[in-house]
Amino acid sequence: MPEPFAIEVDAFYNTIVLRSPDDYEPLGPEWFPTEPQLVNGGPGRLVIHTGGRGLVRVTVTATENPTPSVSDSLLEEWEDIAEDSFTIESEKLCFDGFSGDISQPIPTPRPGPCRVRVFARGRTEHWDAYRTPEDQPQIQFHLQLWPQQLGDAHLIQYRDRFTRNRVRPDDTTDAQSPMA
Repeated sequence: MPEPFAIEVDAFYNTIVLRSPDDYEPLGPEWFPTEPQLVNGGPGRLVIHTGGRGLVRVTVTATENPTPSVSDSLLEEWEDIAEDSFTIESEKLCFDGFSGDISQPIPTPRPGPCRVRVFARGRTEHWDAYRTPEDQPQIQFHLQLWPQQLGDAHLIQYRDRFTRNRVRPDDTTDAQSPMA
């Protein structure tokens, strides 16, 4: 897998948006994911619920092949994991941050339908915290992008904000691992 591209983005309204640098359309309420889902994709855009406001750290890897399934070590390393689809409609995608600042372009697969897997940590502890740009990012994301036909959103794991337990919606057992 290629080396991850790393960037820090100043989140606005508890979200960061991945879209073309030429896309100036405002986001309507339907774009914002609802808990526990953390990602919402569609034509030309991907909206990620950061949980907190301020500086977040994002790494991105893009491949031409589907990524491997989520391993047990990734389930332990990351608190929240979700997948969704969106359409890449331009040669460049950038993060849209606070006050309309556009990041440098990130690596992406070719334009067309794309699948994204989003890994997150720090959202539970800092769910409504504000971090100034001078602070170290407390919330971290890793995005994996690959070309694939559009499909439904899929929540793999999330950390419950109230119980702090990891919840795996597809897990058929009643055991949920408590967080220390």
